[in-house]
Amino acid sequence: MSPRRARADDAPRLAALARWVWLDSYAADGVEARFLPYLAESFTPAVFEQLIADPLQVLWLTEGEGGALQGFAQLRHGVPAPAAEPLRVELERLYVAPPCTGRGLGARLLAAARATWPGEALWLSVWAGNEGARRFYGREGGRIIGETDFMLDGQPIPNLVFAFP
Repeated sequence: MSPRRARADDAPRLAALARWVWLDSYAADGVEARFLPYLAESFTPAVFEQLIADPLQVLWLTEGEGGALQGFAQLRHGVPAPAAEPLRVELERLYVAPPCTGRGLGARLLAAARATWPGEALWLSVWAGNEGARRFYGREGGRIIGETDFMLDGQPIPNLVFAFP
């Protein structure tokens, strides 16, 4: 199915999927106490309702047969990249449910994201340890233009900054 724009009633499912994918990506050794504040603050239905209502944010989602949420892409307009290039559209998250990877959903979501604000380059940051995401974005035409840190519980997590022209 083609990606569609998220609606307010999608917020609870988006929050649940975000927690699932985030934990699958970052909790390789189990759920650490330092993850809990981030999860509680970032992935709630109320947060997703606010994101969906914000005119500077766009969320695309994909659903399977029967309407099961399989993935989403979250964009923010007007956010400068932490690199030398003047990029203004951030792909803040592109999350696909672990059992749904390898089906082309990420590529469809990325294509929808890139077409949201035509003529404006897209940037994103990826955890340096996420080899699968790094390969995916490289395959899709992204190039590494710098580095940044994601702060979790006061500790820097190294990320690579990708750009898409």
